[in-house]
Amino acid sequence: MTGCRRGCKYCYARRMAERFPERYPKGFKPHFRQERLAAPQNTTIPKKRQNEAGIRNVFVCSMGELFGEWVPKRWQTAVLEAVRAAPQWNFLFLTKCPEQLVDIEWPPNAWVGTTVDTQDRVGPAVEAFQKIRATVRYLSCEPLLERLEFPTLDCFDWVIIGAQSGHGGEPEKQPEAEWVWSLTDQARRDGCKVYCKPNLLAAIREYPMPDAGG
Repeated sequence: MTGCRRGCKYCYARRMAERFPERYPKGFKPHFRQERLAAPQNTTIPKKRQNEAGIRNVFVCSMGELFGEWVPKRWQTAVLEAVRAAPQWNFLFLTKCPEQLVDIEWPPNAWVGTTVDTQDRVGPAVEAFQKIRATVRYLSCEPLLERLEFPTLDCFDWVIIGAQSGHGGEPEKQPEAEWVWSLTDQARRDGCKVYCKPNLLAAIREYPMPDAGG
């Protein structure tokens, strides 16, 4: 699925859809691409790359918001069925609508995350993820737009921290170092792995591996 109605000013996906109309003929309007559901079964990994970290990870709907309230449930169901049918891959889901994730029975190969860029998203994220059951639950603070205070991060396995890339409608911008260290300290307090994206000046990179064979 591609497209979103949220309208975040820093959105890289909207900018990309506008830049390449031949690839995104519907622009950034929500659009379900039925033909792409077969991709996991039709994609193979070269033998020499079989053991690369992350080689089996698939970022689901990287150009859209699959769990927006405007998205038909049948689209979500079709995607989840494709995930269950392809256990050879790990599928990473990311949303700004964490409350939509609570009632989903997540397949074992689904890694489930939510974006928290400002303090007003903290409460809904924690409330939802305390109820969500998934192999890996992660928090994406990319971009980190202000200092964040979490009552707890024990409902997440993995915290990702990143800067504003500049690929969207807003200029590149680094978060304050103190915001990064504060969030890292909160993650350590509650036993979370931390991954700082390459666009951050600080770089902490820990790769979380589920217990199943990693």
